[in-house]
Amino acid sequence: MLRHLTGCAARQAAIDKAETSKRKTQPLYHVVVRDAIDGRYWLHLELSASATLQDLDAYLRAIWVDCCGHMSHFVFGSTRYQELIDGFFAIGDQKSLSTRIADVFRPGLKGKYEYDFGSPTELNIEVVAERMGKPLSTKPVTLLARNLLPAFTCAECTEQATHICLQCYYERGEPACYLCAAHAKTHGCTLYGGPRLRYNSPRTGRCRYNGPARPPY
Repeated sequence: MLRHLTGCAARQAAIDKAETSKRKTQPLYHVVVRDAIDGRYWLHLELSASATLQDLDAYLRAIWVDCCGHMSHFVFGSTRYQELIDGFFAIGDQKSLSTRIADVFRPGLKGKYEYDFGSPTELNIEVVAERMGKPLSTKPVTLLARNLLPAFTCAECTEQATHICLQCYYERGEPACYLCAAHAKTHGCTLYGGPRLRYNSPRTGRCRYNGPARPPY
């Protein structure tokens, strides 16, 4: 996908259009975000230098992970970036999510993001490129591309799987945990609340996550 986006005619047309706008020319960072398990879920994003890690946190929460407003943090090198709560001292090398992207990102930088420290969803983050130009939109984060929902067949028939059973996932693994809508209704497992809808998100099945796994803007 990185190679495709580098030479994508549609992206270049969007860049050319943005250059005619009154937006400020600044460094723009191409960032790839993947789930830390096997990378089947991924996002290609472009962030403005003027954006903050809080902007990226809000975007990841909206498109992928937020269920109950759990805490989250980024880790780049030895520094952890998270919301600093009044009355609590920072532990070790810790900084605020209000840190500007330009003060952290550079091509080749790798780090991680973690949401919910009790039932965590972990993401790997890599800055793959930087360019000078005008942002593609007035928003701090632009979605360039994302994966399609991974396709699985129902474990009980040949229909497309729309649900996941966490009990089967932990006891039997994939693909035995996937069910179509009809078999999800008659499935006998009751732990973890029974079968749940699948979403195009690595948070699927965790805590009370119920999508919708759509971009916030």
